[in-house]
Amino acid sequence: MQQRFLGQVKTPVAALGYGAMSFSDFYGATDDAKSFAILDRCQELGITHIDTSNVYGLGRSESRIGAYLAKQGKQAQDFFTIATKAGIASTSDGKRYFDNSLQHLEAELDKSLQRLGVDQVELLYVHRRDAKVPIEEVAESLATLVKKGKTRQIGFSEIAPTSLEIAHQVHPVAAVQSEYSL
Repeated sequence: MQQRFLGQVKTPVAALGYGAMSFSDFYGATDDAKSFAILDRCQELGITHIDTSNVYGLGRSESRIGAYLAKQGKQAQDFFTIATKAGIASTSDGKRYFDNSLQHLEAELDKSLQRLGVDQVELLYVHRRDAKVPIEEVAESLATLVKKGKTRQIGFSEIAPTSLEIAHQVHPVAAVQSEYSL
């Protein structure tokens, strides 16, 4: 598998990654065995990058990845680079809203780390931008999580180019995720 380098840290990752939303039953029923088979196949093919989110199945995707890593041990943990996301929150009645505060991002990342069974992820994305929080503040919050060692790099999902430029001036942005396929 061809390799690329992620961000200024230059972490080697496969040119293709796997988006693990399917581990959450979003596209249809699945289970650990099916998810584990996909992760086994990723390893066989040299696909090293796994992308997930705290909201995929309310953490189910991350839990399945964590169970796989625990079962497979250090070799799988060293093989995969994991990206996850935070920034989407829900009220008690299920209404979604965006929360880019440091408190929310860190609390959600801590839960993600626990579900994944790791001390650090390679990449933390802000899943959606909260327009009420200045982008400089969001980037500084993410930089704080890098300094704390909870993520190595930061990224944004669905961000305007002007916001991206400003955020990158605060802290290097390793990746941008868009819903539209290139």
